Amino acid sequence: MTTPKYIIILLLIIPLHGTAQTVRIPAEWEKQEKVWLSWFGQERRDSTSCRVIEALQPHVPLSINVESDSMKMAAIQYMSGYNIDVSKLDFVKDAYADFYIRDYVFFVKDAAEKLQIVCFDYSSYGMYPDLLGPMTEEEGRFGKWDERLAEKMRVPAVTSDYVFEGGGIESNGKGTFLVIKEMALQRNPKKTIPEIEAELKRTLGARKIIWLANGLIEDRLFPNFGPFYKNYFGGGANMHVDELCRFVDETTVVLPYISAADKAKSPVDSINHPMLETNYEILKNATTADGKKIKIIRIPMPEIEQLKYAMVIEQSDIKRFRDFGFNAGDTIYRLPAASYCNYFISNNVVLLQKYWKPGMPETQKQKDEEVRKIFAQLFPDRQIIQIHSRTVNRGGGGLHCMTHEVPVSKK
Repeated sequence: MTTPKYIIILLLIIPLHGTAQTVRIPAEWEKQEKVWLSWFGQERRDSTSCRVIEALQPHVPLSINVESDSMKMAAIQYMSGYNIDVSKLDFVKDAYADFYIRDYVFFVKDAAEKLQIVCFDYSSYGMYPDLLGPMTEEEGRFGKWDERLAEKMRVPAVTSDYVFEGGGIESNGKGTFLVIKEMALQRNPKKTIPEIEAELKRTLGARKIIWLANGLIEDRLFPNFGPFYKNYFGGGANMHVDELCRFVDETTVVLPYISAADKAKSPVDSINHPMLETNYEILKNATTADGKKIKIIRIPMPEIEQLKYAMVIEQSDIKRFRDFGFNAGDTIYRLPAASYCNYFISNNVVLLQKYWKPGMPETQKQKDEEVRKIFAQLFPDRQIIQIHSRTVNRGGGGLHCMTHEVPVSKK
């Protein structure tokens, strides 16, 4: 019997569940061709960069952005104190490649497994224009690293006027995304959630988005960079999911927990606790794009009260803090973006943040070890390398933020 023409037409125009993705973000645990980093040029981050380079170099080629030839020479000299073969590093001069390189480019693969680069718009973590005013042309160049990289690599560039950063979207490699809803709306205030979902489907191959809530309190930029509690100030990437919840395989995520003891002794943990439990409930009821249940592994949070750093307000800074009720001589606390979720998976290794140093409580040492054991079980075929990251966390990011893998693809 011949199929009626109107049925054929319907089959052509109605998308079928389970159809193949046209593009996808490869999972971080897939094979990597290289890893990008950017050199900072100051001790407080350079030492961490060297530890990261030491850990990655035996397993994956590395490209390092440097601002200038003089910075390259200074970096080479600094690296001489570490177990690094500088002759095997690819130094690339780019004056506008930010240290937290994760956030400035998205690599996707098309149906033929060839690379494309998706170029989203840039607002420096939602700070432009509302918090900082109009962006200058020079400032805007930081957000164009994706376009420069696409040209350098000679791969297609897909453009979008939506705003997203790499640390704000977590993928399982098969079209299931974790995204903090408030972040997506803050970056794209004139867009609706259905519009955002459609754009992430078009550009990144999203098949299903699990919308998480709020993110860590210290990872949010409050109005005019004000305190979130008394004299406590955050200043992370403004609700990035790579501080909150990450995939470790197609159906398993890690999500922090906060114990009753920690909740009682820290105002930060007290605020974060209900948010984490809300997201736990969201994940318990979630499935992947393929209908598989999400398995949730709970991991601790670092001892945030041990990691905060004090700042005494000087007279020269009073204008910045007076509106929040502070005067010269007052002490405020800055909170680093400290989280075990900001790990980086590469070929044969997982780089994991750690925090304990002599003088800190044994409870922090125990948390570092607890997380190491969990990740050793989650990644039995990879080496787990713990790296002190507090100096990088103070800038609002971590090991995941400062690295960006280039997936292996067909040429």
